[in-house]
Amino acid sequence: MNTTLRRTFEVYVFVFAFLFASRPLSDGDFWWHLKTGEYIVKNLSIPRVDFYSFTVPGKHWVAHEWLSEVIFYLIYTRAGFNTLIFIFTVLTVLAFWVVFRKVEAHPFVKAFAVLLSVWSILPTIGVRPRTFTLLFAGIYLALLHGFVRERQTRAIWWLVPLMIVWVNLHAGYLIGLVLIGVVIVGVVLDAWFAGEKLASHWPQLKTLALVFVACLLAVNLNPQGPRIFVFPFEFFMSPVQQDQIVDWLSPDFHQKELLPLLLLILLTIAALALSPKRVKPSELLLFLSTLYATLKSGRHMAIFVLIAGPLLADYLQHWLDTTQFVRLFGRSGPPVKSSGRRQLIFNIILLVPLIACFIKLKSVIYSPPTQERVGVPLNAVSYLKANGITGNTFTDPNIWGGYLIWETPSNPVFIDGRIDMYGDEFMREYLRIIHGITRWQEPFDKYGVQVAIVSPTVVLRLQLEQSPQWQQVYRDDMAVVFVRKQFVARNFGWE
Repeated sequence: MNTTLRRTFEVYVFVFAFLFASRPLSDGDFWWHLKTGEYIVKNLSIPRVDFYSFTVPGKHWVAHEWLSEVIFYLIYTRAGFNTLIFIFTVLTVLAFWVVFRKVEAHPFVKAFAVLLSVWSILPTIGVRPRTFTLLFAGIYLALLHGFVRERQTRAIWWLVPLMIVWVNLHAGYLIGLVLIGVVIVGVVLDAWFAGEKLASHWPQLKTLALVFVACLLAVNLNPQGPRIFVFPFEFFMSPVQQDQIVDWLSPDFHQKELLPLLLLILLTIAALALSPKRVKPSELLLFLSTLYATLKSGRHMAIFVLIAGPLLADYLQHWLDTTQFVRLFGRSGPPVKSSGRRQLIFNIILLVPLIACFIKLKSVIYSPPTQERVGVPLNAVSYLKANGITGNTFTDPNIWGGYLIWETPSNPVFIDGRIDMYGDEFMREYLRIIHGITRWQEPFDKYGVQVAIVSPTVVLRLQLEQSPQWQQVYRDDMAVVFVRKQFVARNFGWE
């Protein structure tokens, strides 16, 4: 493949990666992020206490993703939801371009690794603050690789200003510090296994240590100050969040959407084992540490993929170079002359499926949102607004509360996706209610619940139907709305 065709093909690969990474706006937490961004922009201040719920109003709240929320709101108000989806898809693809851009492999091998990597993290991406962590982790990996392998000494200091931005976007900033630490250990291991004196690597280690310290200091440049160091560990140390939040659970490879991740894991291990090139201890350390983190919590799969994907392309290529497939997929070979006609045919072959994908993308991702796609009860909330039904509102699942925060501020929520703010004890009480372990009447009376929006399939829906104190006023395939009869008669005059 000549240079022109190679470059054309690489462009097509990342366009297809863009199509892969395009996801509908389906994160229930997005809505309270949007509302918080609105608050910050209009009040020019970052919230410190909760004012969305009626259960814990005034409780201390760490709005650690405040800058992401401002970005959400500014893009939404000026360009709409579709532009948000487009921009965050571009950020996702950019993260992969950064880590793959210096991988030397046959275009088909590299394309396979890129697309499999993007496919592997589809369950975790979208319009979410964590997308910034994906991008910044990719940049960190690229700069650290350039410093260790290519001795790019000046560029490494970009990690410090990047950390200032990262810590204000998402609590995943901790990954950046961990990556620097792992690379420092990797440099030591590489020198040790190579039989080199550590003194010869001292200038490199010294620079990395100084960058690490500078990044630690940079973390303090956020509205929470040093308190932000503790915040990520509150997630790790919370039994409720580790056991109940899907993102923190281990990947369930019985789910079809996680099969690409399993394939990436197995193929990368096979490539490392079969390649005649011996894997560097530093590479193995990065691979195993992020693999362990991923198997412990699916939330970390995006960071693992940024490391495993390039390793797969590199070491698969080294193996192919020693096989009979080298003639087809060799890393290098004599340049092939290509006529204009051949280039035209090549472009047509790639354009046909590309156009089909764009048509599908427009009809599925960029079409008007439906409640099935966004995962929140759009129709039920529209009913509340149309009929003026306001008051303290309970939701099951809890993430529906986030949509109420944005769409109907006159309906304070029982709970939403900010589990860290509500605390473990409150979450346990909520879980006992929705699982039917405890009587729901006492907490409903205690907190003054007046409206309930629940899924038709949950136990609480049956219990509310059987209660003489509650009345069903709306139902569809996604949600059922109940209101307290006494509250309805007093405020709306309904019989």
